[in-house]
Amino acid sequence: MATHKEIAEHLYLTTQHVSNLVSQGILPRGTSGKGSTSLDESRKAYIDFLRQRSRLHLKDIPNDINEEKLRLTKNQADQKEIEVAILSGKLIHSDDVISTWQDLIANCRSKLLNIPAKITHQVLGLKSYAEIEDLIMKEVHESLNEIAKSGLPDNTTENLDTINTDL
Repeated sequence: MATHKEIAEHLYLTTQHVSNLVSQGILPRGTSGKGSTSLDESRKAYIDFLRQRSRLHLKDIPNDINEEKLRLTKNQADQKEIEVAILSGKLIHSDDVISTWQDLIANCRSKLLNIPAKITHQVLGLKSYAEIEDLIMKEVHESLNEIAKSGLPDNTTENLDTINTDL
């Protein structure tokens, strides 16, 4: 019969850890009241515990060749689906989106920064607040309409028109 200290030394564990394993029912309790058990029984119980715990972790890892083939087939199908969507015009390349937005923002900035220079001489001739506000609003709307008309590249507009007619 071995004590918790002897079991701990044999299994390269601390005495506290051995006590915890015994209280959790992983290692067998001693038959006598002093907590002594067979060293062989404790070793076998601890090895069984480690094996059981490793099996639980192995379930998380796909080790079956059929699972791997299924995963590969699914990824290939997803890739082909994306390619079909691109060819049919339902997806736009991110580079096209970025360059379009950069162009739109630059155009918008240019138009809006040009408004003061364009209307300053006209504002000086106006007498009322309402006339000045109307002139400024007219120029802002004119700039926004120009920006809206110059928006998307031709290939994107054609793709969107195709999708809209399909719907």
